[in-house]
Amino acid sequence: GQRQRPPPPQSLLEKVAAQEGLSLPQLTGRWFLVGVASRCSYLAEHSHQLEATAVTVTVLDGQSLAISTFRKLDGMCWEIRQRYLPVQAQGHFLLKGRGYGIKVDVVVGETDHSSYAILYYQKGQSISVKLYGRTSRVSDAVTDKFEQHVRAVGLSEDVTYYFPTYGFCDSADEFHILDGELQI
Repeated sequence: GQRQRPPPPQSLLEKVAAQEGLSLPQLTGRWFLVGVASRCSYLAEHSHQLEATAVTVTVLDGQSLAISTFRKLDGMCWEIRQRYLPVQAQGHFLLKGRGYGIKVDVVVGETDHSSYAILYYQKGQSISVKLYGRTSRVSDAVTDKFEQHVRAVGLSEDVTYYFPTYGFCDSADEFHILDGELQI
């Protein structure tokens, strides 16, 4: 008999519901990275070096998101530019990396557009959850929601990191701009 091919691996994000009624124009503007949950070994080893990170969101062509991330690397302010491309499902995006087949699936899991946003990122079989706030601090209720989302995808408090609430970069000079992919 013929051997059957195994089914393609299911995306971990297929089970994640995107925010209903997501309004891209309302996502525009400045956000602060408040927390991230990830099994990334680099993050675990360097969590004591986390730098305050700010993000500016712009909507392109009514459906793509241009993301500019401002953060310090070795004491210098850098801007990392990315483009989240829409996929069929609302609230789902694709971030293409450099190189063949490198991609990150992104889902806007929950947001009220005005104070917080919880996003999921999947690269291969690795998943992470990020909490963004319109200010560098969010309410305990929002933190609790974030931690519920984290547990829902099998991550835990021991791989959840919170970012500093001070020392943000507002800009980067032209020598410190990267057009690139996201490390999750």
